[in-house]
Amino acid sequence: MKTTVADICWTMNEIAPISLAETWDNPGLLLGKTDATVKKIMLALDLTPEVAEQAIEEKVDMIITHHPLYFNLPKTLAVTDTKMECVYELIKNDIAVYAAHTNLDAAVGGVNDVLAEILGLTEVVAIERPECPEQGLGRIGVLAEPLTMEVFTENVKSALAADGVAFVDAGKPVYKVAVVGGAGSDFIAAALDAGADTFVTGDLKYHVAQKALDQGINVIDAGHQFTEMPVVTKLEQVLSAWIEETKRTIEIVVAEEEQVLRHL
Repeated sequence: MKTTVADICWTMNEIAPISLAETWDNPGLLLGKTDATVKKIMLALDLTPEVAEQAIEEKVDMIITHHPLYFNLPKTLAVTDTKMECVYELIKNDIAVYAAHTNLDAAVGGVNDVLAEILGLTEVVAIERPECPEQGLGRIGVLAEPLTMEVFTENVKSALAADGVAFVDAGKPVYKVAVVGGAGSDFIAAALDAGADTFVTGDLKYHVAQKALDQGINVIDAGHQFTEMPVVTKLEQVLSAWIEETKRTIEIVVAEEEQVLRHL
């Protein structure tokens, strides 16, 4: 069965409906022809020059990333930076690009459900998001038993294979945990309102950490990349199941991505 870029877009919208994205986001098909044939897909968290190079070497027809290459479209198509260089190379090699970002964060089985599962949370529910009543973005659940902050922090580091994590210990045992993969500091208030004693996210700033301490909520910054990368494996599984179910001939490869932020 022939598969087109449009078919993949349709399937991705079933997995992570674009309607669930934040208003500032830029998900969906970002590059390519909808009627182009797709026989090989590459999955990645980010479309870096290294990922683009791998895609060209692997002769893929389409790249699906979590983060959009552009949140705001450039005013010129002149090659003035590495992003536009990537665009030119991908066009020359007939490679389409699709991004599923905050819609994949919010989607059932997406970034935050995967993160909650990896961290051992049960009774997981979405945290309400007023701007999108259809589906919350963050998740909240409970552990099998209360843990000390020290033990839970070590568990998070191990579960995500992180080389280091930062944390705010508000002096509470860890039991009801909220999660938002990536840069989720803006959701701390929502986590508190949902009754969380602990919040796991990435990109925590000092003054936000200070405020969380004052508000009495434990916070773990496990890194933007580490908290989101597991969804790539999940997406590979979901797309592979769809390919098998619909009897399509499509190969999926996962990009090799370097760790961006490292800890000594």
